[in-house]
Amino acid sequence: MGELFCATCAARPEVNYLEVFRQERWGQRDANAWTVAGGTLLLVGLAALAVYLEEWRLVPLLLGAVGVGVAFFLGEWWARPGLVLTPVVGGLWATSLYGPGAAVVAFLMFISSLQIFLDARTRLFFCEQVSEKELRRLWNLQVNNPLARHALSAGVASVAFPVMVPLALVLGVLGLRAVDANARPPIGRRGQALAGIALGMGALALWGLVLWRPVVQAGFDRLFSDWP
Repeated sequence: MGELFCATCAARPEVNYLEVFRQERWGQRDANAWTVAGGTLLLVGLAALAVYLEEWRLVPLLLGAVGVGVAFFLGEWWARPGLVLTPVVGGLWATSLYGPGAAVVAFLMFISSLQIFLDARTRLFFCEQVSEKELRRLWNLQVNNPLARHALSAGVASVAFPVMVPLALVLGVLGLRAVDANARPPIGRRGQALAGIALGMGALALWGLVLWRPVVQAGFDRLFSDWP
């Protein structure tokens, strides 16, 4: 993809790494599929509640959305655009029954469905082609130097939770050592590794000041309490 290699080199996964990455995720369910599955189970519960409350006008809408969710989880091609159309149709129907408040909920669901529809990982699940640029971005997000990525997350968390400081520092150092722009595939995220280390050290200094200053102050007070 974008470069030409001899047949022997192209067969090596570390060379043609984007194609290997694509094949590993081709037709495989992603997090969005499981999110839709969870939402579908919620809709089943709402449909049962609607039957119990005898809200018969709402039952066909909920059951239709359940059908789309099940088909999406199974990877049926029509369910991907159907996921976007469902909140549009459902919003119009629900608004006519319950007023403008239903339109707000439907709009939020539409935005979430549209994000899932456009997601490159979801398109790989539905066996649709993804451009090299999108594939590289997805590879960077999911595969490229996860140690550095986790170091940044731990560094941010360490500002509020001091127990995360050692994790941020260790992951940052390991992530920084793993960086190699000349490797195949290239290993990046130097900036995130450095940011994780910097945040960890900053949090260490902050929490040291917050936690140890009272201890030191109490020690000095006791030491000099008997002085005239």
